[in-house]
Amino acid sequence: MFTQKTLILMIASAVLGAGLSANSLAAEATETGSAAKTGKKAKKADNSIEEVLVTGSYTTRSMNGATGLDMSLRETPQTVTIVTSQMIQDKGLVDMEQVLDHVPGVSKSGDASEYSLMYVRGFQLDTGVQVDGMITTPANSTYSGDAAQSIDPILAERIEILKGAAGILGGQGEPSATVNMIRKRPTTDFQGSLTGAVGSWDTYRAEGDVSGSLNKEGSIRGRFIGSYMDGDSYIDRYSRDKSVVYGIVDWDVTPQTLFSLAIDKSSVNSRGVYNWSSNPAFYTDGTLIDHDPSFSTGHEWAHRFIDQWSVMPYVQHEFTNGWTLKGTYRFAKATQDVSNATYGAYVDKATGNLVDPWSTPYSLFSGRESDTKSFNIVTNGGFGLLGRDHEVVLGYSYSKNEFDLLFDYADMPTYNLYDPKPNPAAPDYSGVSSPYDQNESLEVGEQSGAYATVRFNLADPLKLMLGGRVSDWTYDNSDLLASTTVHAEEKNVVTPYAGIVYDVNSFLSVYTSYTGVFKPVGNYGADGNLLEPTEGTNAEAGLKMAFFDNDLNISAAVYRANKDNVAEWANMGMLPNGNWIYRSVDGIKTDGYEIEIAGALTESWNISGGYTYNKAEDKEGNPRQTYIPTKMFKITNSYTFVNGLTLGASARWQNYSYGDANIPAAISATGAAIAVKQEQPSYWLVDVMARYELNDALAISLNVDNLFNEVYNRSMWGYSDFGDTRSVTLGIKYKY
Repeated sequence: MFTQKTLILMIASAVLGAGLSANSLAAEATETGSAAKTGKKAKKADNSIEEVLVTGSYTTRSMNGATGLDMSLRETPQTVTIVTSQMIQDKGLVDMEQVLDHVPGVSKSGDASEYSLMYVRGFQLDTGVQVDGMITTPANSTYSGDAAQSIDPILAERIEILKGAAGILGGQGEPSATVNMIRKRPTTDFQGSLTGAVGSWDTYRAEGDVSGSLNKEGSIRGRFIGSYMDGDSYIDRYSRDKSVVYGIVDWDVTPQTLFSLAIDKSSVNSRGVYNWSSNPAFYTDGTLIDHDPSFSTGHEWAHRFIDQWSVMPYVQHEFTNGWTLKGTYRFAKATQDVSNATYGAYVDKATGNLVDPWSTPYSLFSGRESDTKSFNIVTNGGFGLLGRDHEVVLGYSYSKNEFDLLFDYADMPTYNLYDPKPNPAAPDYSGVSSPYDQNESLEVGEQSGAYATVRFNLADPLKLMLGGRVSDWTYDNSDLLASTTVHAEEKNVVTPYAGIVYDVNSFLSVYTSYTGVFKPVGNYGADGNLLEPTEGTNAEAGLKMAFFDNDLNISAAVYRANKDNVAEWANMGMLPNGNWIYRSVDGIKTDGYEIEIAGALTESWNISGGYTYNKAEDKEGNPRQTYIPTKMFKITNSYTFVNGLTLGASARWQNYSYGDANIPAAISATGAAIAVKQEQPSYWLVDVMARYELNDALAISLNVDNLFNEVYNRSMWGYSDFGDTRSVTLGIKYKY
């Protein structure tokens, strides 16, 4: 019987085993932990600056996503999960949603075909997605495309997931997490690879990666990466093709000055996507519909086409006094062409018709364009005070997004669940629109802020971090046809930060941290006005252990987040302009704890995973977001044998979740509202992999995901969105 105690004992055993053997393992650190990682030195032309690139690992030795200071995971007073390129390769992960599926504490719900909502610590991960530390989130994240579409992990050297709030560097955001993809950079030595894969549902993928010096001195280096994937799905009529290209050049202008320019472009074409109301889960008499996991209300003409590109110049200068100045600018443009329908959220059992309390069947077309500009300048260095050396980071960041949305509606015929051919023709948007007229809106979101963090070296084992950010935020939503504008702004918003880290011994530290929370809300109340921004606090305390020169990291943490002015769907239908009505809720509290391990247990054994517990309540103590599991366990292992064979397996478990809802009286079979409950029992997902290196250049791999073909529903809020069924992928990689 799998219990919470069993999970804790499993993780505790790993922690205890590492701790008890610390003395004996320390002597072997060079031969084991360090040898397990291939340290390649990227040297500048005069060899004055060296950067150790650690490859083949499931962790990293340093990061700066919390405060802007370069620190090891043990020195960072917040929980950090690292997904490295090695783990991405071992698991065969091809989109960001798959990456986050293997991060402890991350759950998801929503449209399984196209628009997943990711949650961390009970809060939605919406504004916390970054590339090389730069904000990528448009003003309206609802229309930005989900994490699976926007960023491809083939570009990642590693992906840093900072748990909790990160308001110093990111400004607005939830106390969920900040996901920062650190992209691959050019190497001095030439290297290249070609990868091909074929898998279930006629899925094909090709990848290429080439890197090296562009001049004899090695002062100019370049890298080019490209990929293409095309395939169907376990979901009826759903298919997707995706292409990604990325190029970057690093130039050592002087021995102390680096200039870098990166450009990327991606295109995602999805067909047969779910409809806006997804797949209904209930009949109007309150009974559940027995859907097959492949069932979909999407049609061949329903689509979401996304094209986006970005350019990012970067300059870094290292002064002779040890200070560093960095400046980064990012411009990104994205366009979307979307067409799909809403037929109804429930099914009349007698007729099989899909019905809805708020509207008649209609289809929506939307053309969307988003321009995002981001700028960040930061300097950091050391200073002396009271006989000790301390560190400080000072910075300023600015981002602006313009989001243009043109949409139109068309009447659609009734969708019948019992019809053997429920596939209506594509909508005609040239006719009379229903139920709303054609409209065009322009959203402009802008935020800027100055930030600072000081790391005081109070004693050899004791570090105190104090910092904060002062931000300005403005938002305008203009209805271009009706000539009306909604304006909101916040000035001089202070986001404080404090953290303490105490080194108990050479491998163990304890810490605590406190961060403010501020997030503007893009939802409207019943009066048609924007709701007030969300505000709150996030506190965390824990311990961290690091072994083998930080190649093995273990952490345990407890946390609490408090929030007011939280936007919640009001179940009151839509405003006249088509926006759903929300309301603000105060006194939201989230408590939890998490235990994580990542890195190399031995020269051959990599591991990454953890156990998390999260409980969210309102001010009366009632549970919130019950459709999100409160307990999760995730673990990924890989072991490389001396003959070139690597075997790996991962397991993911989450506990029981449910959703309470009401079938409105307007469509209820009884004429009165019916309380319904949707339940998902606890379940396991198991993946396995094998890779065999035929020689130094050629390797073949096999990945089987959802080995036992577990059937589970991802959306405990009135819909049927089943997760991926079993799939098999065979790959081959050639390195030259």
